[in-house]
Amino acid sequence: MVRRRLTQEERKKETRQLLLESAVEVFAQLGFHGASVDKIAEYAGFSKGAVYAHFHSKEELFLAILEQQMKLHVDNIHQVIDQQHSFSHFIETMDEYFLSVRQENRTWNMLNMEFLLYAMREESVRHKWSNMIIESVEKISKAIEKLMSKENYESTLTPNEMAWTILSLENGIAVLYYISEGRMPHNLYGNALQHMLLPTRQED
Repeated sequence: MVRRRLTQEERKKETRQLLLESAVEVFAQLGFHGASVDKIAEYAGFSKGAVYAHFHSKEELFLAILEQQMKLHVDNIHQVIDQQHSFSHFIETMDEYFLSVRQENRTWNMLNMEFLLYAMREESVRHKWSNMIIESVEKISKAIEKLMSKENYESTLTPNEMAWTILSLENGIAVLYYISEGRMPHNLYGNALQHMLLPTRQED
């Protein structure tokens, strides 16, 4: 079977994705500061110019990866919420999901922390990351609002506040978990969510 020739736009998208995948590997091996555009280009098998044809800087490349990772994560959370019929089930499932993600994403969380310090000093980078976070919160908030309407659930927290709580707890607990080498209570995330989002125990 003869493979269809890619259009210029398709080739451009394919090259961009290959660069992103290569950058993930290089960042994971060397860290954000240790990685360079030269090393990313070499790993991908492209010229340095090819990288700059798609991304203006190493920061822009990392932000593109970060955007992909955040979108995937938010889509997973959205899917978890959509599959539930009550808040108690949602919290139980989120706790299980968080445990699996925390174990799988150690390297990525380390990169996030390294990049966070850089972003705190670079206003333009911080602004772009902030917009991604706000967009993520809005998507999670809408899914929570939909779940609340299924069971006429009322809370002292708004869906927006719940979304911020979920992401804040997740990130904070992940950082301390890695630093403490896993000594943190196993189900702290789920227990904390339950006490924050379910002030009184509800019967399913």
